[in-house]
Amino acid sequence: MMNGASGAKAEKSVFAGVTQTFTSKLPSTIMVFASISALTACANESNGNPTPAMSSTPSNRQENGAPTKDAFAGLDACELLREATASLGYEEYKPETLESDNGCRAKKSGYGNVGSYLVDKEGIDGVAASQGTKTTTQIGGRDAVQLSGDAGRGSCYVGIAITKTTRVSVGVTLSDGTDEQACTDTKVIAEQLAPKLPQGS
Repeated sequence: MMNGASGAKAEKSVFAGVTQTFTSKLPSTIMVFASISALTACANESNGNPTPAMSSTPSNRQENGAPTKDAFAGLDACELLREATASLGYEEYKPETLESDNGCRAKKSGYGNVGSYLVDKEGIDGVAASQGTKTTTQIGGRDAVQLSGDAGRGSCYVGIAITKTTRVSVGVTLSDGTDEQACTDTKVIAEQLAPKLPQGS
């Protein structure tokens, strides 16, 4: 019969053996876990580009899976307007944000002012007349719409189609003049802008 001291010694020996067995298996267990993690990460590669196994960052893609595209990337409304009107006597080009966040207006002392916008959220179908006359036209071989007198006497607006959901606008308001003269000026400036605009799709 085993006495108290011998029993305690035996229990201690058994516990030590179990501890040693667990400790000896721990590194291999960690290696197996690490291997599984590595395989999981590799399984989430797409077209040779590793991606996180779980990502909460929304991708910049449309519903059909195609990447979204900024039609006016790298373009500045004031730079384009200045290039198109510098020879016409306009000055004081200042950014505007009435029609979009990429707009510009310049003035010609004693004559009037001209504004232009790169509109990236609406095409020419969204252009509607409030009090003027709306007609369709062509600018630089592109579809366009014209609003004559919509902003009051001596005013004209032209919207040039880039894509179905984007447009470039040009508007002239004369200090003293007719809608017809304003539209003539607007079309001249729009034609100067057209070759500098991105090709739509």
